[in-house]
Amino acid sequence: MFEYPSAINSENSLVVTMKKTDAKLTTRENEVLSLLAKGLNRDEIAAKLFVSPETVKMHIKNIYKKLKAKNKIDALIKMKML
Repeated sequence: MFEYPSAINSENSLVVTMKKTDAKLTTRENEVLSLLAKGLNRDEIAAKLFVSPETVKMHIKNIYKKLKAKNKIDALIKMKML
């Protein structure tokens, strides 16, 4: 996984650097993230995986925490960098 802290260089340009993190998603978290990437919402993911929407919500919360993501788009971008 990668996180990308930003910095401003001497020319006032935004510089993005990437460093490897040790985040590792579970199989279920990867399934949830994959379904999010396909555009499914929490209720649809819950129905597909035979769990409650609250369980999906907890998986998403864990994904964001592990990836240090602020939202779904951020999490998907970070997963693409693997």
